[in-house]
Amino acid sequence: MMKLDNEELLSELIIGRVKPHIYAFTTNTIPNYLKVGDTYRPVMTRLREWMRLFPDLEKKFEDSAVINDDVFFRDYSVHQYLENDLSKHRLDPQEYPDVYYSNEFFQDVLIEHVSSAITDIRRNYEENTGKYKYYDANSQLPETFTYVSTGEWSIRPNQKDTIDRFVKAYKAGRKNLLMYAVMRFGKSFTSLCCAKEMEAKLVLVVSAKADVREEWKKTVQSADNFNKDYVFLSSDDLANDQSIIKATISGGKRVVVFLTLQDLQGENIKDKHQEIFGQQIDLLIVDETHYGARAESYGRIIRTVNYEKDVKEKHADDDFVEMADAEEQLKSLSVDVTLHLSGTPYRILMGSEFEKDDIIAFYQFSDIVKDQEKWDKEHVLKDSVEVKEWDNPYFGFPQMVRFAFVPSKSALAVLDSLKSNGTTYAFSALLKPRSISKDSENNLHKQFVYENEVLELFEAIDGSKEDDGLLSFLDYENIKEGKMCQHIVCVLPYCASCDALEALINSNRDKFKNLQDYTIINISGVDSPNEYRSVQAVKAKIKQCAAENKKTLTLTVNRMLTGSTVEEWDTMIFLKDTASPQEYDQAIFRLQNQYIREYVGEDGDIIKYNMKPQTLLVDFDPHRMFIMQEQKSQIYNANTDASGNEHLRDRLEEELQISPIITMNKNRIEQVEAADILAEISQYSSNRGVLDETKEIPVDMSLLSVDEIKAEIESQAELGSRQGLSVEAHKGDENNLDNPEDDDSTDDENDSGSSNNNHQDGNEETETENDVKKLENKFRTYYSRILFFSFLTKDKVASLEDIISCMEEDDNKRIAKNLAIEKSILVLIKDNINIFVLRQLDYKIQNINTLSHDESIPPMQRASVAIRKFGRISDSEITTREHVATEVIRLIPDECFESLRNTADSRIIDIASKMGEFAVAVVKRCGELGIPVETIRDKVLSIPTSSIAYEFTRKVYEVLGLDVSSIAEEFNSYDLLKMRLIKDDGSEDDMLDYNKIQRILSQRKTFSSITLMDTPNLEEEENEMKFSAIVGNPPYQEADGGASASSRPIYQHFVDISRKLEPSYVSIIIPTRWFAGGKGLDVFRQSMLDDKHIKELHDCLHPEEIFPDTNNRGGICYFLWDKEYDNCSPEKMKVVTHNGNNEVIEAVRSMKTRDLNIFIRNSSALSILDKVVPDDTTDVMTNHISPRKPFGLDGNFVKTSGFRSNKNGLSDPIKCYGKAKSVGYIEAQSIPAHAEWVHCWKVFMPYANNIGTELNDDNQNTFIGEPDSVCTETFLAVGQEDNLTEEQCINLSNYLRTKFARFLLSLSKISQHGTSKTYRFVPYLDFSEEWTDEKLYEKYGLTQEEIDLIENSIKPMA
Repeated sequence: MMKLDNEELLSELIIGRVKPHIYAFTTNTIPNYLKVGDTYRPVMTRLREWMRLFPDLEKKFEDSAVINDDVFFRDYSVHQYLENDLSKHRLDPQEYPDVYYSNEFFQDVLIEHVSSAITDIRRNYEENTGKYKYYDANSQLPETFTYVSTGEWSIRPNQKDTIDRFVKAYKAGRKNLLMYAVMRFGKSFTSLCCAKEMEAKLVLVVSAKADVREEWKKTVQSADNFNKDYVFLSSDDLANDQSIIKATISGGKRVVVFLTLQDLQGENIKDKHQEIFGQQIDLLIVDETHYGARAESYGRIIRTVNYEKDVKEKHADDDFVEMADAEEQLKSLSVDVTLHLSGTPYRILMGSEFEKDDIIAFYQFSDIVKDQEKWDKEHVLKDSVEVKEWDNPYFGFPQMVRFAFVPSKSALAVLDSLKSNGTTYAFSALLKPRSISKDSENNLHKQFVYENEVLELFEAIDGSKEDDGLLSFLDYENIKEGKMCQHIVCVLPYCASCDALEALINSNRDKFKNLQDYTIINISGVDSPNEYRSVQAVKAKIKQCAAENKKTLTLTVNRMLTGSTVEEWDTMIFLKDTASPQEYDQAIFRLQNQYIREYVGEDGDIIKYNMKPQTLLVDFDPHRMFIMQEQKSQIYNANTDASGNEHLRDRLEEELQISPIITMNKNRIEQVEAADILAEISQYSSNRGVLDETKEIPVDMSLLSVDEIKAEIESQAELGSRQGLSVEAHKGDENNLDNPEDDDSTDDENDSGSSNNNHQDGNEETETENDVKKLENKFRTYYSRILFFSFLTKDKVASLEDIISCMEEDDNKRIAKNLAIEKSILVLIKDNINIFVLRQLDYKIQNINTLSHDESIPPMQRASVAIRKFGRISDSEITTREHVATEVIRLIPDECFESLRNTADSRIIDIASKMGEFAVAVVKRCGELGIPVETIRDKVLSIPTSSIAYEFTRKVYEVLGLDVSSIAEEFNSYDLLKMRLIKDDGSEDDMLDYNKIQRILSQRKTFSSITLMDTPNLEEEENEMKFSAIVGNPPYQEADGGASASSRPIYQHFVDISRKLEPSYVSIIIPTRWFAGGKGLDVFRQSMLDDKHIKELHDCLHPEEIFPDTNNRGGICYFLWDKEYDNCSPEKMKVVTHNGNNEVIEAVRSMKTRDLNIFIRNSSALSILDKVVPDDTTDVMTNHISPRKPFGLDGNFVKTSGFRSNKNGLSDPIKCYGKAKSVGYIEAQSIPAHAEWVHCWKVFMPYANNIGTELNDDNQNTFIGEPDSVCTETFLAVGQEDNLTEEQCINLSNYLRTKFARFLLSLSKISQHGTSKTYRFVPYLDFSEEWTDEKLYEKYGLTQEEIDLIENSIKPMA
């Protein structure tokens, strides 16, 4: 392995398996004596304990107490040799009465004497003399089926505290309790003590894991605390005697019944369990439940990964059953009190199931370490025979060392590429096999898509290749010497990934230095899914390999990561995308069990040897590991810190000490500190919007029991819905809807579903879950208002209580009003919310507030952070990304900005500000030109889109040093659209009163004081404010009162307002729908085509690059309007087409093409158009295509009784084609329109297709409409009036599928909707001839360059 920088850190941390040792030391406190002992931990650990009593001790000797791997000896044998063979004197207590006494001190003993003793012990073992006592791992104690009494078990302080809490809760009438405690706490013993305290006659224990039955049985039968009163019964006992419970209780005994969730699965109660369902159960103990289904309904802490659906993992549930699968049976039980036992804390965060008084224990791994150390401190210095190191109840609990590495260079390059191309779950893509299901023909399921990169990653892990960002831990000497990484489990994203990795390792074994020695155990693959049918088979294979000193590598996806215990597993390589703390913790928890080997002496005395003192977690997503650590520390902190989150850093430091995280960067090893994690979280937070932050805060549904809170939450829009945070409900105002155009029909097809009359009741439980999900999203909308307040306020706040305390200040009153949050509601939430949820909310408040007050960051950077924080208010108010706003502003010439500084009347106005992003871009541009912000602070005006947008814009102004009085406060952008002309009769016209708008906005007065009720007198020119430029990204559309998502565009009004204000420049972002269509946009389109002042137009074909996660079908454009420019001049207009992935095509052309009433966006296509459709006399497809509803049937007709699946019962059946590939029959006489087309040959083609959009296919899925066939409005019909034959229809259908025809269609099509008008450039030909692309290219005399344009622009038919 290559030389590492700072390798000594790794050497200190990695210890591994420790052999038992004999050690010896001297001390001046007891002169002339040598202390001789043994230890099963590192010798220095033991010596440090002795130093507390003998600070001056000096180590003299150290040697292993091992004969071989299977046989150990104790220090008693050394003592025996010193006393009997060498007649050495053992220290008496009376010799040094004031000194701590240990009977392991021997007088006048030399190091040579101890060495001689060990030599004699080893020789006598070989000669089998029987002189000494040896401990053999191969000796077995007899198996116990009925456990004998071991006396009264003592109750530890933490257990006593838990029992007291239980009694208090029970007496208070609380019925649903939680004991959260990790392994080795003694949950079974403690919970039975609780049962005894409440004098429970019948206790039912239900567990997800059958293998814990013996632990419960042993506890009941061995501890005198219970065995005199309680009888243990299992499912087998109930099967043998179906009245055994009643008989036992009648006999004066109490009963503990143990059942598994598997026992309770199924719709019907099993006969052997009938008795338990007929009894009153005093205490139901639900052991180690993780509640997967319930976790879903209460919401994840961090959004769960949802990559491509995998095949079902065979046998994945054979060792574990989720509570939901047996929940109905549990509900049938008659139970007084239920006590849940859990080792993962996330259920506490899942909302309202447990209130604080229901939680009787909160015990984490760090508590184990503390108690382990405390026990050692109190006991291990005693030399009495009864106290041994392994008597510590936490003996063998392994320390987890965590490696947070970046992948190998080539793998990292792939991941970066995948992420840059929008792949969210890049690790899953990197480890994805070429087929996720079994491919018997080509074995593609045994190959990774990125085979070479995955191989390089594992070569780096193995050490056969070096990488300066990844430790080759399998080749690290300390790990080898410490016998770590003996049994590895590798977690992969797909079942077939297991087959691919197995094949990759097996086919490259000669390349690996270390992996070649591992036996691969593939328990999740699709190739041989039945190789390991049961958990027992997997465990048996690992145990067999361990017995033969063979290393193993287990490959899994989910199997055996919940519920199962494989004690040999000591290392986990996590190569799966997950953001769920519960899934992550349950997986890595598999490592944190004891692996103890017992060495048995001749008399049955036992040595317990820790085979796994350390475990390794290797994660190639350091950010995820940091996030998970911060989450866990925050959870614990919420339970222990009454004052909030101020001790979180201390908590992090403590946990990192217990379980260190190691990173590697450029060959240097580093240990992560609390500051590193907090810095990472801060950086992570600064790049995320508030709405994203809210998704990490759990929801406490119990708050809905407070009527005022319930009313407030129910009034919210759902987080992520179209309305979003908007206070004024501009329903449908958005930047991303894709609604049908109103071209050939007044009826829009609603593909989202049927009418209420046709609604079929869904599963009631599913509906309930959906209702819960909606309420969660409404809660998160309210959370976001609170978090926005924490960002916007000038006060420093660290909690909800702090926010409440400062709300009465004037600025905060305004902010609260505009955010629509009320103090009274916040007080109710604070007083009633689950403490864990409150602490999580407080933590977010503190982080966001700190970020907003960080004055160490330059103003421009702080403004950028603010804009990222604000993100998306609603679909109508989406932040324009910083680089996009910059590009829009960059279109405006330098002299415009110079005039801001030099001309008193000069102003730039953002006509639709959401977060002040265009103000940021203006200030940034001025800075590049050397114009100080002080000189323009009152020259940048903004009209917000809402009251919330006002606050966001104001925050950005404050950060930048702009004058907040330059923001409109008395009206918003939408209010401008209400200013309509008044008719003579006093009613409102549909036309806006542009002159009035111009007069109001041009007033020479403080912009924030302007109202739309003003009546300015601007007859004199000096009274009128001049605008240098108008910029912005206005709202695109709003609901028009039609069905479902029907909306009308409104962006054109903002463009018109901007032009009417007569600024020097206009630079605005709008959709491209106006190019060739759009509801009610004909007049606007013509005005744009005729506008000679448009100087430059940028056409963005991939709108997701401008507005990620939106749905602007057809594209986005932004343009520069220059009052002094004339595009009718020879300079014409510059058109810049952005094709995606930074590909840009520039052209200089006219806005209008001939006298066409659309804008041809593909500049290079104009020469083709001139050849194919030279003038209006050319016959085109538009003249032969049906209206929007060819036969008068709407899209939902297929869901009505008039649509039949067969001809039965119809007197004159006609075939009907509908949406979703549905084909059925309709009565001929019920066809509403164009019955004359029914019996003709024709061609059907989908009304909606992706041609002309940015989507992934250019398919034109035409098909033949035979005589006696019709279609719904899902399709258009063509050729029905042309007396075509079947052969001609085939030729027509194939013609429409050519690249030539599809390319011409794309020229006038701007969305998915393909009306007859969109076919205006597709010529109608003689279809007695078969047409191909080659024949068409020749017919129209296209050049090779033109042919290449078509071929490269249109994808082949799928």
